[in-house]
Amino acid sequence: LEGYLFPDTYRIFIDAGAEEIIFKMLSNFDKKLTLEMRDEIRRQKKTIYEIIIMASIIEKEVRTEADMKIVSGIFWNRINNGIALNSCATLAYILGVNKKQYSLADTKIASPYNTYKYRGLPPGPIASPGLNAIKAAIYPEYTDYNYFLSDPATGQTIFRRSLNEHNANK
Repeated sequence: LEGYLFPDTYRIFIDAGAEEIIFKMLSNFDKKLTLEMRDEIRRQKKTIYEIIIMASIIEKEVRTEADMKIVSGIFWNRINNGIALNSCATLAYILGVNKKQYSLADTKIASPYNTYKYRGLPPGPIASPGLNAIKAAIYPEYTDYNYFLSDPATGQTIFRRSLNEHNANK
């Protein structure tokens, strides 16, 4: 159910069982994913599953709604162009730890969730995305940017067009 247990504030009674809590979270997910959003997903010839996988990666990559939309555009472009996503968020999911910088060995881990090693989306969500990440996955902002990184001191996302510019930022 990872990816579909919608992160939100819930009123849960002390005697609520796991099934009741799960049902409440899944129902909330179903309400948040509007008919308009579902129609747009179909129009793009994507599945809800693909959108939630992408949204889960976006959720873990960047903080702001504006950055999420741009990163979504970068990632969908990579998929459409047959380029690996190269998402540090998927490495963090595999390793169970966030690192400031992942090693070359980390990028070679044999896991279907390793978006450095395997192209396309991983086999499932890596988190339960919020509404901003889901909307960004459905409504990406396409730009000339091809690369991004987060400044560890400020959390600000730095976007670049070329690999040389990106590597200079690292």
